[in-house]
Amino acid sequence: MDPPQPDQQIRQLAFDFAGNSTDGLSLWREQRRASIRRLGTELGYPLGEQCELELQSGVVLRGKLVLEGEDLFLSAERGSAQLRVGEHIFSIREIDSCRRID
Repeated sequence: MDPPQPDQQIRQLAFDFAGNSTDGLSLWREQRRASIRRLGTELGYPLGEQCELELQSGVVLRGKLVLEGEDLFLSAERGSAQLRVGEHIFSIREIDSCRRID
């Protein structure tokens, strides 16, 4: 078997990370915020916003309402979603009332 010729060798692709990296990152962040708002609308809660929540146990939480376990692909169902305010994690079923704090 003959050794491969230089022009037949596999060449590594070059990525231009310095090009429009800030524009791409800004676009991704905006798309991510829009996805979170959309999911929040589907769930019926203002995800990503400052809120005051009262749980059925009587505990009152104030802070930013986020989806627990957020990963690259946002997904949650109303019956099983886990939410978080600060260090407190709770299921969507435990919420007695929620109001957005502007």
